[in-house]
Amino acid sequence: MPEKFKVAARDNTDLLGLLALLFVLLVAYQHYDSSLLTPASVTILSAQFLPLILAAAGQTTVMLLGGIDLSLGAVLGLSMAVFAIYDPQGTGGVLVAMVLALVVAMAAGAVNGTLVAYAGLPPIVVTLAASFLWTGVTLVVLPQPGGHVPGGLVNAYNNGWYGIALPAVAVGVVLAGWKLLRTTRHGLALYAVGGNEHGAYASGLHTRGVKISGYALAAAFSGLAGIGLAVQTGSADPTIGVPYTLNSIAASVLGGISFFGGVGRMRGTVLGALVIGLLTNLLLFTGISPFYQLILQGVILVVALTLKTYLTREATA
Repeated sequence: MPEKFKVAARDNTDLLGLLALLFVLLVAYQHYDSSLLTPASVTILSAQFLPLILAAAGQTTVMLLGGIDLSLGAVLGLSMAVFAIYDPQGTGGVLVAMVLALVVAMAAGAVNGTLVAYAGLPPIVVTLAASFLWTGVTLVVLPQPGGHVPGGLVNAYNNGWYGIALPAVAVGVVLAGWKLLRTTRHGLALYAVGGNEHGAYASGLHTRGVKISGYALAAAFSGLAGIGLAVQTGSADPTIGVPYTLNSIAASVLGGISFFGGVGRMRGTVLGALVIGLLTNLLLFTGISPFYQLILQGVILVVALTLKTYLTREATA
């Protein structure tokens, strides 16, 4: 095998392992749903998985900075509530609602980033406290499930728009946008600050500003996830974001993102989110008790992470 192919295989061992796991899950899924690979099924599944993919993208952004965001689900719920309760008069109301929800989410993320950058507290502590704060704000905005999303938008999102799976297109846009961001000064700064904050500061980077903008970008992903979830369901639930916090961490770690910052690729996170989404659906198909489903899901993820870590170490040894 040519040396360049050996290097490529070694550098992508974690992604190849995820692809293999994803293939196994797809084969098992096909056993329960023979229409898995039809355009209609792809559209439905992409609509279902998009919020998790976007939430995991937000968590990845924070983890690349060397932090972790336990308020992600709360910010997701806040943006979802703001988007669903906005009831404009006239045309263009949906776009205004989207912009408003994203602005609110990014403002919350910027507050998180400012506290992390200036308070000198661990990100896990700051974001844990922030999760209570943003959950409380969400409950003030929307005390109980409700709100409304135009039926035409819900139908286009869940069933396709002129044969186009909009959620799948959104995933492609996110990956393309992230690839472009990595070539910019800000994208490089994210990795630099996460990999070696002191070295980044010594190189002239405004590390606090990078952290604040990084948390704001992560919140933008969370806001988009909340909007996607609202469009998928046609309404909003102020507490629905809680499971997305832990699942986003699991997807990021499964995708190869380091807890210590500065290492990881967004495409790995997307694959990790797809694995978790397919695994959840597959366990539902089996008819196993929900209590045992959680146990099995946890065991499978632990085994997958252990195996992936082992293979990565062997490849780099």
